[in-house]
Amino acid sequence: MKHKELNGTHVLVLLEGEKLIESITDFCSSKKIAAATFTVIGALREVELGFYDLAAKEYHWKKIKAELELDSATGNVAVLEGKPLVHAHATVSDNEMHAFGGHLKEAIIGASCEVFLTPLQEKIERKPDEKTGLNLLMLD
Repeated sequence: MKHKELNGTHVLVLLEGEKLIESITDFCSSKKIAAATFTVIGALREVELGFYDLAAKEYHWKKIKAELELDSATGNVAVLEGKPLVHAHATVSDNEMHAFGGHLKEAIIGASCEVFLTPLQEKIERKPDEKTGLNLLMLD
């Protein structure tokens, strides 16, 4: 990973073979970032996307192993149980320009990915929510 800070925004360039979610999580942990927003574009060689079934309270996952464009990923970072938790959604497209999207569990970088991560000034926490089964943002 390459990194540069510009006007408070962290620009990360991830290289072939690196894991996107793991890299953002590790970066936030090392920089003690407790809340942030980010956007990502780039190229992937593998991605795992999910859809959350609210009635069953579980994700349904689909792994795609192919050369893919990461057309857009957006997300946030908050703290769960004292550690940064990355929450992201993404849209990817294949070589025939078919698009797939959903909750982004993980992605392995193909050629490169560009992450623009902007820390927020205050900590935001997530807590488990019994009704939905999700770890929701707590804003009180």
